Amino acid sequence: MEERAIEALGMRLANRAYLYRIFHIAFGAEPSKEELSVLGSKETIDAAQYLADTCGSEALLDVVRLFSSFASKAADGAYVESMRSDFAKLFLVPGASYVHPWESPYIGKEAMLFQESTLDVRHRYAEYDFVAMEFGHFPEDHVSMMLDFLAHLSSRAFDAFEAGRDDEVKRILASQRDFVTAHLLNWLADFHAALRDKDEAGTYRRFASALRAFLALDEGFAESALAELDAMEQEC
Repeated sequence: MEERAIEALGMRLANRAYLYRIFHIAFGAEPSKEELSVLGSKETIDAAQYLADTCGSEALLDVVRLFSSFASKAADGAYVESMRSDFAKLFLVPGASYVHPWESPYIGKEAMLFQESTLDVRHRYAEYDFVAMEFGHFPEDHVSMMLDFLAHLSSRAFDAFEAGRDDEVKRILASQRDFVTAHLLNWLADFHAALRDKDEAGTYRRFASALRAFLALDEGFAESALAELDAMEQEC
């Protein structure tokens, strides 16, 4: 593989690790001033813009605009409080605006926690000795915890790539691809649809739209990166 292609692969691995962390923050808790500052930072805007420029996704271009708006709004206490209220109504407090932010209710026969799919998520966490800060507070198939797991794996994949441990990179990328397919892309369309109906301000609907686009792209990236790494091995 040419040096330019190797550099591009490294940049994409770093970019995805950062964006997985950003989406984890977005869906993880009622936002604080500090978290909105991170979402509206130049680093976040540049990371989202890089990927949007790469693929031309309208959902990602839209979230670039959303992130850009946070740069000035993070210091606005009333705005921060309105986002905190929206988060609580959508994801914390059962009521007319409530949306389940975890997998089980969307794929099971009933809106129940800890179904068979949750046990599979638990097994995949254990395979990589992953322990989230949210354990005991969120269901294990909560969207934020799953994004935390993917951010963790993405950082490990980038570190392994930098160290030349290509077999480890391939193992992690294959695990991530399979996890995204099995436990995120199978229900996020319904999650996004629920937010279109219930998120009056539209912020979390836009986050969900961008997340769906990002995950679909990342699933494809993992597949192509695995092929590139296989080609590198054959060249050696």
